[in-house]
Amino acid sequence: MRCPVCKAENALDVTCRRCKADLSLLVTLEDSRAYALAEAAQAAAAGDAGQTLVHAEAAHRLRADAESWRWLAVGSLLARDFNLALACWRAAQ
Repeated sequence: MRCPVCKAENALDVTCRRCKADLSLLVTLEDSRAYALAEAAQAAAAGDAGQTLVHAEAAHRLRADAESWRWLAVGSLLARDFNLALACWRAAQ
């Protein structure tokens, strides 16, 4: 995780290793995002398109990246919305 103050790369520590800025809110955000992605994976494994999309969208709102786009694509495939799945997959590339 990159410190928003000094731009140093950090592990999931609550203080920046370089400038000692408080990163606890970012750590909480990343934990919430990881949980949402895990829930999306679990819902996808169960074949639940709606819950896959709900959790993937929650993770995507917290921080959009290739992983959240991929889970949105998976949820769209499960929902049989192939156009949206293709658009999400392309965004992940």
